[in-house]
This record gives sequence, C-alpha cells and structure tokens, in this order.
Amino acid sequence: MAHCSNCGGEVRFSIDSQDLECVNCKTHFDPATYNRTPESLEQEVYKTKVFTCPNCGAEIESSDLSVTGFCAYCGSAVVFNSRIKEAEKPQKIIPFQISKEKCKDLYLQKIRSFYYRQKDLEDPAYLDRFVGFYLPYWLYSYEFNGDFSLKGNRNYTSGNYAIHEDYNLSGNLQGDVKGIPFDASLRFDDDIAGVIAPFSKEKMKDFSPNYLLGFYSEIADTESKTYEKEAFSMLGEEMEREILGPNGFNRPDIKVQGKFDASCLHNEMSVDRGMFPIWFLSYKKKDRISYAIVNGETGKVYCDIPIDEKKFHKSSLLIAIPIFLVLNLLFQVSAETLPIITLVLSAFLIFLSQVQLHKIRVRDREALRYSRNKRQEEAKNTEQSGTFRALLALIISVLILLWHPVRDEYYYIAAVLSAVASIFSLRRMIKKFNLLSTRSIPDFFEKKEE
Repeated sequence: MAHCSNCGGEVRFSIDSQDLECVNCKTHFDPATYNRTPESLEQEVYKTKVFTCPNCGAEIESSDLSVTGFCAYCGSAVVFNSRIKEAEKPQKIIPFQISKEKCKDLYLQKIRSFYYRQKDLEDPAYLDRFVGFYLPYWLYSYEFNGDFSLKGNRNYTSGNYAIHEDYNLSGNLQGDVKGIPFDASLRFDDDIAGVIAPFSKEKMKDFSPNYLLGFYSEIADTESKTYEKEAFSMLGEEMEREILGPNGFNRPDIKVQGKFDASCLHNEMSVDRGMFPIWFLSYKKKDRISYAIVNGETGKVYCDIPIDEKKFHKSSLLIAIPIFLVLNLLFQVSAETLPIITLVLSAFLIFLSQVQLHKIRVRDREALRYSRNKRQEEAKNTEQSGTFRALLALIISVLILLWHPVRDEYYYIAAVLSAVASIFSLRRMIKKFNLLSTRSIPDFFEKKEE
C-alpha cells in the first residue's frame, strides 16, 4: 500500500485525473515518479500479493488490496488464500481510461439491446461487482530489411487483340513494427481477448507499480515463445497490406499473384511484456457461469447473455397469435400442405440443434479439459438436445405425405402432433442456447499439474 507524503493516507491511481490521488487529502502525485528512488529504478522486480481462489485455483495479484467476496473466474463467494512474492516488472502499461461508472453504463447499453436478457443482469448490487484487472500481454517487436519479389499480370484488349502481360514486381522493405500483442494469461479466454481488442499503442506508458494501485492484475503464466509464430504471421500480413497498398503495387489493372513471404527478409525480434486494463464481471447460476468484460481503455464490451426462458415463451406467444390471425385472413392453407410446412420446420430445428451442440462442445472444451471430474459434464450438457422430438415431427410429416389419406382429419392430426413435437424441441434448444451463452465453471488446480 502506498501512503501520502502529506497526511499518510492511502494513495490510489485516479482514472479521471490519470495520476495518483490521496483518498484523504486529495493531493495528487505523478505515478511515474512517486516514491521513485535510484535503487527502485535498478530493480527488475516489485513486491505483490498473490491471491488464490480455494474453489477453482485462479490466481490474481495486487500490490495494495485485499481480496474478499467473489472470485471473478468461478463466481464463488470465497475467502482467498494469499502469499507475498516478487513479480517481474513488465516494460509497458496502459493505465485505466474508463471509470467503473462508465463501464457499468457501457455494459447496460450492451445487454439492453438483447430483449430476452435475464433481469438480475441489471441489478445494481450485481454491477458493483465489476473488478478492475490488468491483463498481461506479450509484445512482439520486429526490425526488418531486405529485398522481395512477387509476380503479377495484366489482361486487357487493344482493338481486336486480347493482351496478357506478366510482371516481376520487386522492391526493398525496411522498418520496424512495435508491440504486436498476445494475451499472456493461461486463465483468460483468448476468444474474449480477441473480441475486446485492440488496445492502442498511443496510450502505452513505461511501467511503474504505481499504476496498479487500486486494481488487481493477472499473472503472466505463458512463455513468450508460445505466440512467436502467430506474431510473425501478423507481421507478414502487415507487410503485405503495405506492399499492396497505396504506397506499394496498388494498381487496379495489375493482379498480384501469390502471397508475400516475410521470411525472405532479415528480421530481429524482441519481446516485452505489457499490462492492459479490463473490467471483469462474472454471473454464476447453478453450475454455469457468464462473463462480462469491458476494455478499460476503449470501452469495447464482451458479454455472455443467457435467455430468460419465461420471457421468451411469453413474448413468442403474444407475437404468434396476431401473426396467425393475419396469415389466416390473407392466405388459405390446404390440409395437404400442412405436413410439408411442419416437415420444413422440423428439418430446420434439427439443423439448428446440431449447430448449437457443436458450438457448446467447442466452448466448453477448454474449461472441461482442466478437470477430469467435469469431463462427464459435456455429455450431460449435450444430451436431450431436442433433436429427437424434431426428428419425430419430421417422420410423422413424411409418413402422412406418403400415405396421402383422403380425409383431411389425418392431415390436421399429423400437423398438430408435429407442431407439438417441434415446440418441445424448440424449448429444449433454448435451454441449449443458454448453455452456449454460458460456460463451464473452470478448475485451474489440475491445469497447474499439466
């Protein structure tokens, strides 16, 4: 904990003023120079407290706060275990630009665009559980130079002739690309990191532990070599955009062949570590959890938003009744046509169900692999998908069409049975959608043993 040099009160980083502020006398200090000594400049580490959730094994750090209440990763009300350690200093940091109140507003704007949201996602007491985190990132930088060559061609007509021309396109590239970022935390979902990206290089500052005052931070537990290939691939894509851009071979009449290969250039890579800000909120219901993440610099929002099933069914019924009445007045559907309609609906529901099941398996695969005890949860979550009921409705419709009875009553009975089966199938799919819009509660204890 940092103390005010005037009154001895607690000092924290102020998002509004972008400097340090004493909570008592409101004196402001420069975070880059406050309590800086020649000895601290030479040190490559700083002291921090590591908090471990006893339920899921998630670990977070803080240099001045104590953790009580809820774990952001598993949503459990817990008392954290803690220990002191020396953490390696990152080179760069982006201080928080979005306040907690602004974060709440951005989150509410996001979820209120989803009509079937659950009410308790807007509870003010729930929103107060937003926690400020710094995520660790690896920052890959490259200096490069060298010659390259590509092939191109041009096709055009002149008079009665069709002309084809081939070109050798060559040039020299030299320069540098700084700070290609990749999430350095094993616990934080890479897909979420991709959604809330990017963070801007313009806001980066040289790291000082003072920027962490009042916030928590994630532990960097991936090696820098993990993302070297991906970073080099992004470097190649950036170079290719330059080569084919306004300053390169951007000619509408010349078509460039093939892809640019960045390995043809001499390059030197360096890796730094940075810390970027997020607001983190979790919502636990039974054995599932939802996350809401707000980029603490840009305000970009990611949300898991499960459906309120009662609200969905009530709204669907209110919409379906007037639509049915209008269609009944405008169109006359024959008895023979009804099985065809239910057949198409059932086939669509089967397709939709299989797509959802695939996405659920993909979503849960990362969390479930951490715990042998939870792998059976995948089978539980994907069984009884509603496909069987939709398939039953489809079979009934096909049998009626093949039988082609004379009396209309058979068509109506088949249509009713198929419709009932389809409705039950749809209800089951809504439950599966809620599985898709949430995730399995992670278990990081076994992850540490891998």
